[in-house]
Amino acid sequence: MAAPESRAEHFRQDCADYRAMYQLGLEQRDCIAREDLEGLGNSFRRLRRLMDRIRLRQAGRPAAGNSPEEEGQREELRRVIAELQELRRGNEAAVQGLLSRTREELRQFQQGRRSLRGYQTTRPSEARFFDGVR
Repeated sequence: MAAPESRAEHFRQDCADYRAMYQLGLEQRDCIAREDLEGLGNSFRRLRRLMDRIRLRQAGRPAAGNSPEEEGQREELRRVIAELQELRRGNEAAVQGLLSRTREELRQFQQGRRSLRGYQTTRPSEARFFDGVR
């Protein structure tokens, strides 16, 4: 009877890790809104650790059964993953918007630099005209 308990425990751990991933997704959304790239990078590192932990657990998971309890756990896991995926899509759209705004700002900055160069005059270090009289 150890196998069903360990499968149930695996599902509980997976569900907890996916919920933690959802919380990280919310944190990422806030980082994107604040344009905090360092915080975003840190949250991605923690996200990868969670994903590795889930992958390792799934590799050692016993074969799944068809009990009603396990089916309920799988359904709960599907729901959490679907919510996580929807949040990820929203974050991805926000990052695309941030990227396009950054590109536009960069384009305007480069255009301003080109304009500024066009208005600058060069100052001669020596006189250009020599009339031969001194």
